[in-house]
Amino acid sequence: MIINEITPNIEEVIEKLLPEQKLKALEKAGQIIENEAKLRCGVDTGVLRNSITHITEENKTTIGSNVEYAPYHHAKNKFLQEALDQNMDKIENCFSELLQE
Repeated sequence: MIINEITPNIEEVIEKLLPEQKLKALEKAGQIIENEAKLRCGVDTGVLRNSITHITEENKTTIGSNVEYAPYHHAKNKFLQEALDQNMDKIENCFSELLQE
């Protein structure tokens, strides 16, 4: 999932932020989705849950897993998509709070 593709106007908001503010907001949003995805993924041995992570780069945050069966599990469970969908308000707030500072 790429956070700057979440909502059509998020790029406009991101452009108004300073580079360090962008990274801070993207990191915070990535952590929110990562935490929620870990709660929503199915657990058998815990390998998948422990492998979910996020990487924040210049203008994007990528959330996922390097476990080979993660895509198949997500196809059935949609844990990453649900984590994103259920936290849109929190994610948008990561950016709008910085604009208000």
